[in-house]
Amino acid sequence: MVEFCPKCGSILVPVRKKEGLFLVCKKCGYEKKASKSAGYKKKEKISENKKNKLVIITSSSITSKEKLQEERELLQEYYEVFLETMEGEEGGGEE
Repeated sequence: MVEFCPKCGSILVPVRKKEGLFLVCKKCGYEKKASKSAGYKKKEKISENKKNKLVIITSSSITSKEKLQEERELLQEYYEVFLETMEGEEGGGEE
């Protein structure tokens, strides 16, 4: 059950103190002892800005070097095919 502040009308929030559970108004400071603690829970939604995000990077310098070497080999093959294609087009046009 939700209770409201009799002074300002704001919602009363449950707060634990040494003496027990109290319902406190965050606006005006009004507080009263809670009649029973079974039904009171305080939830707070955390915005995306406050959440920690973890980024895991799995590549290492060895993997990057191997990948770079593979890319170079592929580019060399493409270049050779390109040159052969260009030679074939030039030779076919002269006849």
